[in-house]
Amino acid sequence: MKILSVSTATNHLSVALNDDQQIIVEKNERDERNHSEHLDPLIDEILKENKLTLKDIDRFAVAIGPGSYTGLRIGITTVKMFASILQKEVVGISTLQALAKGVKDDALVVAGLDARNDNYFAGGYKSGNIPENVIPDGHYHIDVLLKAIQEYAAKHELKKIIFVGSGFEKQEDLIKKLNIPFEYGTAEQNVIHAGLIGQLAVNAEPVDPDKLLPRYLRRTQAEVDWHKKTGKPFEPDSHYVEEV
Repeated sequence: MKILSVSTATNHLSVALNDDQQIIVEKNERDERNHSEHLDPLIDEILKENKLTLKDIDRFAVAIGPGSYTGLRIGITTVKMFASILQKEVVGISTLQALAKGVKDDALVVAGLDARNDNYFAGGYKSGNIPENVIPDGHYHIDVLLKAIQEYAAKHELKKIIFVGSGFEKQEDLIKKLNIPFEYGTAEQNVIHAGLIGQLAVNAEPVDPDKLLPRYLRRTQAEVDWHKKTGKPFEPDSHYVEEV
């Protein structure tokens, strides 16, 4: 099964072609913020180099969040369009699970993206071929996240914790208070790789392209303002946690 995978969740753009679990090619652009201009040419480049067209792709996969609001919409809209027009399968993969998959060590993997002001989009994963989400993906203040890690550690024997993603190094003094061996991910582990998204997509459940939605894990300010103004409930199909 040929899978074309995309991540536009952060300032790191990644596109990959997989044949089932085998990563055929992965192309990355780092520290770029114009994914809308670079995504389609990168996809076209990969297809041409492998003598394929979009019609040859069996399944599309994309990081659905958390991540940049604008970035997520670019990637998700692109694959939804491809899947809908070509009547192909599409799956959404957690950005945090994709980060966790890059770690092979036997450890609790805490995957997170810096959300500023000591807040993180984060989740805890038991490392493995398909990382198991044991601390739910959410929008956490660092104190709440570390408490969740401590509670998990009290019930499970942890050899070590590996923090992957962004912004954890500045919390080192607080992390040390857990009294659990820990380390940070490498430069390669700290970015989202589309090839790993493709591997996770092999066993993921396809969805209707129209139902593929971003998982921001936090309401946008526009939604919060709208709710305060109108008093109307938030949409029931949104995948959000409570604003902190």
